[in-house]
Amino acid sequence: MSSEGRVRKASDIQQAFDSLPDAGGTVYLPSGTYEVEQTLKLELKEGQHLFLVGDGRTTKLVNVNTSGGVLMHIVGAVGTWWPDLRITIRDLTFIGNHDSGDALIIEYPNDTMVDSCAFFGHGGKAIHLKVQGTNTTVRDCWMRDCKRALVADNLHHLTMHGNQTRGMRVSADQGQVQAEHVYLGANCRECRIVNNHFAYGDAEAIILDGTAQHVLANNCIEGFTKAIYAVDCRDMVINANYLHSPKGVHLVGDCHAFAITGNTMINCPEGSVVVEDGAGSGGHVISGNVMRKSVYGGLGGDWTEGGVCLGEASDCVVNGNVIEEVHGMPAVSAGPGGGGHVIAANRIARNDMPGIAVDCASECEVSGNLVDEG
Repeated sequence: MSSEGRVRKASDIQQAFDSLPDAGGTVYLPSGTYEVEQTLKLELKEGQHLFLVGDGRTTKLVNVNTSGGVLMHIVGAVGTWWPDLRITIRDLTFIGNHDSGDALIIEYPNDTMVDSCAFFGHGGKAIHLKVQGTNTTVRDCWMRDCKRALVADNLHHLTMHGNQTRGMRVSADQGQVQAEHVYLGANCRECRIVNNHFAYGDAEAIILDGTAQHVLANNCIEGFTKAIYAVDCRDMVINANYLHSPKGVHLVGDCHAFAITGNTMINCPEGSVVVEDGAGSGGHVISGNVMRKSVYGGLGGDWTEGGVCLGEASDCVVNGNVIEEVHGMPAVSAGPGGGGHVIAANRIARNDMPGIAVDCASECEVSGNLVDEG
């Protein structure tokens, strides 16, 4: 089959993969429904490029396996970070069921782009990037009612841009119970999660697990138990996001050097920024954020806001934030333990408890705050 093979039925997809020449080429899937019973597999080698393309929403790859089977599994050049190999997957619709597995696994995703694809109803992950890889982009994809949207392991220089994820559990008989939507594992570095909309999941929107050096910016995150959940992480930029979840940013364990700046945190009653088990951690800057109860008031007017809890962390700066209508906790608290904080120039309004509560092991600078005492 030529590198411009035009696939017409599901059984031809594997044949097209198997027939790619040494230099690779294009596999085009025209409009139609392709029922996939067994995992479609492709192992590429150095110098063998892939352009897999369809006609968008009208090219439907349907995983009919109900025993956890994966729809498509692609392996790049094994054992190297910098192969001469590029993978582009564009304009396809991946449809699963709640008993199927992942939609798309890519091992060694070096110089890889997944672009303008749709993923619906998979019992596993929409996209799993694994083993190792670098320079990967997932952009402008739609991921709905999948157990997880994206999981990345040992991936450097990932860009996740312009994607939309969503659950479907409007009522008990709709959709599946989801895990977190995005997970970055411990060996991921210098990833960008920017300009995405994450909506209505059953757990966390984003988990950062023992990882470092990422940028999370300009995302809209709403309707999760926690918007951003980080465990033992360092060197993070969390900037200009809209966060609407019971917890906004939750830092657990040995987390260091988070710049949490310019975010809008709405209706986060369990805390806008919460540090837990943070002895020995710290060095965070929490600056220029707006933390407040929604102007809409919520159903029955019972939505509330939570504040900043530094716990046992040390050497943090909480500066220039607007924190309004915090109920049931101080707007800013620190300790017992930790300390060495600068808490300055914040506007704390209409709270029902003391605005700032500091009980630290080492001295803190608290100055220039304008506080309506509860």
